[in-house]
Amino acid sequence: MTAIGAKARTEADFHSIPIVDISALRDGDTARRAACGRAIDAACRNVGFFYAKGHGVDPAVLSGVFAAARAFFARPEAEKLQVHMKASPLFRGYFPLGGEITDPAVGGDVKEGFDIALDLPPDDPDVRAGKPLHGPNQWPAGAEFRTALTRYYDALSELGRLISRGLALGLRLPEMFFAANLDRPTAILRILHYPPQDAPIGPPGCGAHSDYGYLTILAQDEVGGLQVQNRAGEWIDAPPIAGTFVCNLGEMMGQWTNDQYPATKHRVINLSGCERYSVPFFFHPNFDVEVRCLPSCHGPGNPPRYAPVTSGEYVLRRLSESYVKL
Repeated sequence: MTAIGAKARTEADFHSIPIVDISALRDGDTARRAACGRAIDAACRNVGFFYAKGHGVDPAVLSGVFAAARAFFARPEAEKLQVHMKASPLFRGYFPLGGEITDPAVGGDVKEGFDIALDLPPDDPDVRAGKPLHGPNQWPAGAEFRTALTRYYDALSELGRLISRGLALGLRLPEMFFAANLDRPTAILRILHYPPQDAPIGPPGCGAHSDYGYLTILAQDEVGGLQVQNRAGEWIDAPPIAGTFVCNLGEMMGQWTNDQYPATKHRVINLSGCERYSVPFFFHPNFDVEVRCLPSCHGPGNPPRYAPVTSGEYVLRRLSESYVKL
C-alpha cells in the first residue's frame, strides 16, 4: 500500500474523536492561534467531529440548562403540548416523541425536545418586516426555565464565534471571516430527552443523519449513546468527556468548503437503561449571509459542487423538512 493509500485508510477508519484545546484562540500570540486553527482543520477534514476543551463556558450555566431540561420534560404531557412547535411559525417550542425525523427510513426519533432561537421583540426591524425565522420564542410558565436557556444561548453564541475564528484560521481565511457574520445568528438551541431503549433495532433515539447547518456544539450528560460513522461505515462511540463539548460540522459548511469539511453521519442509541439528556446548539450564520464555495476550495478539475444560497433560505428549507407534519 502506498503512503497516500495508507493515510487515506487511516483517516477513513478513525476509531476515536480528536480533542482540541481551543483556549489558544483567546491568546494574543498569532502563532498559537494559527496552531489551534490547524488542529481544528485536521479534525474537520479527517473526522468532521472534535471535542473542544478549554472552552471557558461557566459550569453553572451548563448545569443550569440541564436542570431546566430535566424539570421541563418531567412536566405533564398536556402542559408541554401547550407550547407545541405547531403553534409557532418560527419552528420554536416543544415536539413530542416521534416528532422529528432524522432518518426517514426508520421513522420518528425516540426523543422529545424543545427549541428556542434568537428571541426578538415585536418592534425589532426584521420582525416588523416579516423576515422569516425572526421573532419571539414560545416559553412555558416559569421564569427560571427562560433564564437558564437564554443564558446558555448567549454563552454558546459566544463560544460559536470563538470556534469560528479557529475554523477560518484552519481554512487560511481572515480570522473573522465567519465570526463577523454571526452577530444575529439563525442559531437554534435545543434541549432533548431520550427514554431508555431495549435494543439497538427499530427507531433509534436519533436516527443516522448528518447535521444540515454550519456548526453544532453539543453538551452530553453522563449517559452517552452518541455514535459517529467513520468512512469505512463503522460506528464509533463518542462518549462524554468531562469539561468538553462535542463539535461537528453540517452540510452548510460542506457546501462552503466544497466538501473539504465533510458533514459526518452520527446517531444516538440509548441502551443504558437510563434516561438521557443532551443539549445541542445548532449555530448558523445571519439570515442574509451568502454561502458560496470558498475560492480556496475549488479550481481546475474541482468545480463548485453547490449553487450559492443564503444561510436563512437554507435553514428554513431544512427545518421545513425535519418535522412530522405540524
